[in-house]
Formats: sequence, C-alpha cells, structure tokens
Amino acid sequence: MLVATTLANLFNLFYQLFMVRFLTPVDFGLLDKLLGLTIITAMPTGTLQAVVIKFIASFKAEKKYSNIQAFLCLFLGKLVLVGIGILLVFIIFRSNISAYYKTNNDFLIVIVGFLLFISTIFPLNLGALQGLEKFKSLGTASIASGLSRFGLGVLLVKLGFRVEGALTALILASVIGFCISFIPLRKYFFFKPEKDAVGANAKLNLNDIAKYCFPAFIALFSFTLLTNMDLQLISPYFSAEEAGYFAVARMIGKIILYLPVAVTMVMFPKIAAEHTQHKDTTGTLKKSLLLVGIMCFVAGAICMLFPNVILKTLAGTVYPECIPLVLPFVVSMGFYALCSVFLYYYLSVHNMKFIYIAGACVFVQAGLIKFFHNSLIQVMYMVCFCAIGLFFVNVLGLIKIKKAYAN
Repeated sequence: MLVATTLANLFNLFYQLFMVRFLTPVDFGLLDKLLGLTIITAMPTGTLQAVVIKFIASFKAEKKYSNIQAFLCLFLGKLVLVGIGILLVFIIFRSNISAYYKTNNDFLIVIVGFLLFISTIFPLNLGALQGLEKFKSLGTASIASGLSRFGLGVLLVKLGFRVEGALTALILASVIGFCISFIPLRKYFFFKPEKDAVGANAKLNLNDIAKYCFPAFIALFSFTLLTNMDLQLISPYFSAEEAGYFAVARMIGKIILYLPVAVTMVMFPKIAAEHTQHKDTTGTLKKSLLLVGIMCFVAGAICMLFPNVILKTLAGTVYPECIPLVLPFVVSMGFYALCSVFLYYYLSVHNMKFIYIAGACVFVQAGLIKFFHNSLIQVMYMVCFCAIGLFFVNVLGLIKIKKAYAN
C-alpha cells in the first residue's frame, strides 16, 4: 500500500504541479477553492467509506459473507440517488455558488456537481476493498485514477480548457478508478457469495450501522473542515491574488497531510478486525503513530530548510509572498496528519467520546480565523494552534485507553 499510495500521490502531485505552473495564480486559486468545496460537500457520503471499512472488516473477521453482499447492494442503490440529488442542487444554485467564489463561469459549478456525483459512489468500492484487505486491487485502482487524473489534466489544459479541463479530468479519472475497483467486487453484486461459516442468511443490523454513521460523519467532516476551511474562509477577506499565493504555499502542507494515507489505510481494517476479536489494539496504533511521525518530521524538515527549492520545484517559480507561509503550513498539517491516525483508530474501535472533540475544534478554528485575519500568516498561526491542541488532547485520550486495557 505504501508503494501504491506513493505512486498515486506522485501522480496527484504531478497534476498539482502542472496546474500551478500552467494556470495563473488566480485560476489556480479558483481551482483549489472549488476542489476544497468538493471535498467538504462530499464528506457526508465520503464518510460512508469509513463505515464500509468498519463493517466489511467486521463481517470478514466473522466470515459473514452474505452480509457483505447485502451491505454493498443496499448502499450502492442509496448512494446513486444521493449523488443525483447533489448534482441537481449544484445545477439549480450554480449562479449563487459561482458568485461566492467570484467567477462568472457557472459551468464550472455544474462540472463540480458531476464530480460530486461520482465522488458519492466511488468511496463504496474503495471502502469495500480496504475492508476486505484486497490491497493489491485497491492500489491498482488508486494508481490508475492518479495516472488518469494527471494525463487527462495535462491534455485538457493544454487544449485550452483551463479550470474546466482540470476539473473534467478529475471526473474521468474517478470513473476509470470506479470501474477498475468494481472488478474484484463484482461477485458481491452479480453472484452468490461464498457460504457463510455462521449461516447463509444475511442479517444486517441497520440500527447499528445508523448509530455508527452519525459519529463517523461528525469525525470525518470535522477533520475535513479543519484541514480545508482556511482557504474557504479567507475568500471574503483577501484578494484573488493573495488567495492564489495561499493556495500555492498550501500545496506543501497538503503533501505533509497526505503522508499517513498508506499507514491509515492498512491500520483501519486491521484494528477493526482486532477489536472485533477483542484484542489489544493500542500496539498497532503506536506503531502507526511512530511511522507517521517519522515521515512527517523528515518531510517537514526538508520543506522548512529548503523552502525556496521546494516552491521552485512545485510552482516553477518562487513567489516571495509564499515563503513565510511554509513553516506554519508544515507544522499545522504535520500535527493534523498525526491526528488523522488517532481519528481512524477511534472509528475502528467505536470510541466516539474523543471524536466529538474534533467537532468542537472546528468551531474554535473557524472563530479564530474569523477574528484574527489581519494577514495570511496570522490565519496560519490560528490553524497551528488548533492542530497542536487537538493532537495533545488525543494523546491524553490514548493514555486513558491504555489504562483501560491494563485494567
């Protein structure tokens, strides 16, 4: 998974590098804001990926194969309907949304709507593969999606479609990834699954699934807001050029934030299975935190020591306005990367107490940005404060959990 996610992230990075070089700062800032809107809007359905991983991993550990089939078929139908509803909302309110993002191109909002449609159903396949621990298939789909994103993005932007081309490439790449990820899962949709070790009849407890969905949504939606709200909230206070410089510097922070993806993708289903089998899960958590901590420290040190080189590599040129933002971006996203490990751990063991703390942190961070935005660097200091605070709260939570296992 480390190899697969590294390749997928490299292609995603190449996509970002190409866009930041071939789009103007204003266009790139608009693209980054629309992508942030996509991430935030898709979170209610994107949360389903965590739910799918948790329950599919548990069904697999208990050898309830008929439950896996019933679960996937049930949610595929519901997600298609939800995706259509989201698309219609973006089509109807395209003028209002485009006005907020200071663009006259309403068609961009329609494209975002189609992107959200495919983003609504894609997590079902990814979560199923992850829960079943089919990491080779998951890695193949991730690499194919990343490669398609980069290749199609280059082609469409080179043809002169600018932001429209960059967004359309994401839609086509997601469709390709969805089709590839569906192949190893097709038996759960079109054929009878393997005979259950504990009975052939599927018995889904929809009440348990619903109870898990709400805190999972709160947790993942809160984390998405914490790591994406900065660019969304600064839009009314800063010019399009300043937002563009902010988006360029933000690329470095996003690299740090995405480092633990391979670790959490493997950790989540394994801890969920261990928890189902009533095993001590803190050992796996500590190993995951150590790996992520080392990765973030090394990458962060390189970015802080050589910011000019990194920016030159990423953007093709060094914008002086971006230099002061590198350090706070690296620090904040590094701590949020560690927090993401805690977040998925709590989701895998059904420990919802500490998850709601992330929700409270959203309001704190939003309030701080609202009242302290005299400069872009001040905004980033507020984000750093919240990231570090949330990390130490999670550490205290881990200490309490470890004591509970000891007792």
